Amino acid sequence: MNYNTVHVGMDVHKKKFTLCAYTIEAEKVSQFQRTDADYKNVIKYLEFLRTVYGNDANFICGYEAGYLGYTLYHQLTEQHANCVILAPTTMLEQRSKKDSRLTSVMLR
Repeated sequence: MNYNTVHVGMDVHKKKFTLCAYTIEAEKVSQFQRTDADYKNVIKYLEFLRTVYGNDANFICGYEAGYLGYTLYHQLTEQHANCVILAPTTMLEQRSKKDSRLTSVMLR
């Protein structure tokens, strides 16, 4: 069985979402995906991640509530996705193309 917790970072905008996955074990971001702005595409992305991390993986989606506010949060939680609203200081910080990490606040 696989008991990974996978953090799913979401950069959400009016027309496009950028999604990525992060595990503490791997200490790196992977599975980058850019998609049209629709919560259904996030659900499809989570289904895809199940093929990568296994059916027992626990996904925690997070984004900064800007333009979309809490709408995306409510849409995802209605679909039983674990979603949190994040402060800007907890979001993905890309230091270089090879070194992308989440700040320590999200990992607490």
